[in-house]
Amino acid sequence: MRYTGLLLAFATTSAAAQQGVFIDPIEFMVSWPDLVGHNVVITKGRIAAASDTFMILQLPGGNVTLMPPWKDRDDLRPLFQNCTSVLTDERCDVAAAGTVGRLAVGTGPQLKGVDFYKPAGN
Repeated sequence: MRYTGLLLAFATTSAAAQQGVFIDPIEFMVSWPDLVGHNVVITKGRIAAASDTFMILQLPGGNVTLMPPWKDRDDLRPLFQNCTSVLTDERCDVAAAGTVGRLAVGTGPQLKGVDFYKPAGN
């Protein structure tokens, strides 16, 4: 079964439940074509090239383009302060929630309507 490695643990709170399926970054990169149109929370990635128009979430195995609207604009402050270059550090590690899509140009994954969280363990 293709979803064997997916973390299909739904949160019990209503706010987190609206975010969707929690998924490991490697499993996301493997399974994202099957997740198009679904809400997910990628449990950890590193933001690069942070801007108001788009951001890159670096994951093992590839990158995810993050697109607005941003759910909580207050989350953008530390990203704009620390994560605007291509090479970033642990200050840019986040969990990201949004709706999975496919880039209009190219074949890569994107998340739209993104909300950011501190990843577990940070």
